[in-house]
Amino acid sequence: MNLTILPLRAIVSSSLILLLVIAIESFFLQYRLKLIPKVSVQYATVMNLISTCIGWIFFFYAVSIVPNIWEKEVVAYILFGKIGTIYPIFILFIFLSFLLSLIVKFISLNWCENLWDEKYKNSGASINLSQALGQLRTPKFLVITLAHICSHLAIVFILFLQRFELT
Repeated sequence: MNLTILPLRAIVSSSLILLLVIAIESFFLQYRLKLIPKVSVQYATVMNLISTCIGWIFFFYAVSIVPNIWEKEVVAYILFGKIGTIYPIFILFIFLSFLLSLIVKFISLNWCENLWDEKYKNSGASINLSQALGQLRTPKFLVITLAHICSHLAIVFILFLQRFELT
């Protein structure tokens, strides 16, 4: 993939969408998990930045292994917002990235709690991946899932507005 062109439109759009997602998810963290506003914004920011970084890493890896015609479709969408043929593999990729980012956000929330919360510092709890994944049926995971779904619905709505230039 030739990286000589700076995708400024994609960078600005992603940054604005990231700010919106942080606001939406911090709202859910604040009102459902009863966190104070500052802490909910910090947690949502860390969760989304980690998820975004991991998402871009996987995106660049995926683009490097796809056939050349799909690579051109992805580049045309990122640089110009043009969607050509939508392949079923793209829909599968979007669904898998949704699930992966949900799991990353949940693990990030557990890391934030372990790093910043006083009750975890005093108890000597360590960061344990298997323990974090074992908590997938807790109310905390349901709140993260609801926040993640709502933020992705907002993203789809914004991309729909961009696609049809209704803004």
